[in-house]
Amino acid sequence: MSNAPKKENIDPFKDVTVHCETAREFMDNLDLTHPRWFRQNWIFRGQNDARWELTPSLFRNWSKETNPGLELALIRLFISNANLAQLPIPNNSLGYYTNSFKPTVRQLSAGARYDFSHVVFAIAQHSGVPTRLLDFSHSPLIAAYFAIDFGSLYESLGLASDQLAQYFRCCADCYTAGNDVEATVAELVDRVKLSMKNLPGEVAVWAVQAQDLGDYTSIKLLEHPFMEILPLRMQKALFLCDTEFAEEDVQRGRSWPSLDSKLATLIDTNGIYKLTMPYEEAEALNDLLTLHRFSPAVVKPSYEAVANQTVAVAYEMFTPNNDTCK
Repeated sequence: MSNAPKKENIDPFKDVTVHCETAREFMDNLDLTHPRWFRQNWIFRGQNDARWELTPSLFRNWSKETNPGLELALIRLFISNANLAQLPIPNNSLGYYTNSFKPTVRQLSAGARYDFSHVVFAIAQHSGVPTRLLDFSHSPLIAAYFAIDFGSLYESLGLASDQLAQYFRCCADCYTAGNDVEATVAELVDRVKLSMKNLPGEVAVWAVQAQDLGDYTSIKLLEHPFMEILPLRMQKALFLCDTEFAEEDVQRGRSWPSLDSKLATLIDTNGIYKLTMPYEEAEALNDLLTLHRFSPAVVKPSYEAVANQTVAVAYEMFTPNNDTCK
């Protein structure tokens, strides 16, 4: 879940931000038995960096040069590639075309009308395709899991495992070619150090009261039946979207706004909170979430994830250096 850093200005959510110093305190505050959550219908979102705004992925890199048809093109290509991979799209893959006049229907200048409340948008967003939807979950612990799921963040900073492997290959090529390996290593170390300076100070979990959302904002909640879509079911996923963006102005070159200003109206109703935790506590939080059975194999189910977890646990239990084997 990567976003552009929030501009340095007055934080509208300062008075509803709960700063936790440890992973244990963070977990205690996310417990649904905490007095803060005495009302029902809270939904949650985890973010790698507490400075990030609540901006849907489609809008983060939008510019005046972006073709307004990008969103529809992404969905068409997603469906086509899902068909090639023999992955089903529930509820009719052509159902996103519509003639109805719902608030979630958009029309391009070329005349095409499409409905972003269709389940294909949710599946595409959940799978990493940029859309106007913003991921949330019914589960605060799922949100906490994604707050410390740093894969996309590390990739954006050049610190992903495959990127570091590429750095190593560059050094190896210098060695075999007889070039100055030390200079190359020093250059790559500097690049890594520069990237690490951009690591977040805090991670965050947002909590929004769904009832207040519908009563006081133009932001709508989109929830699809879980049973047909395994990842959405395991993550108890749902999505937020704003139905009153000035899209024609955006298509002329203005930037998309984040959802922050509209969600800030929920401060007066105690309908929004932002819980933060130091980045350095991420490993400790991961240990606590694992005890609650929130692991990659469960949250992002696949045979590969199950295999990775199986091998990691088995080697931890049965290698000679582990106390369990002594």
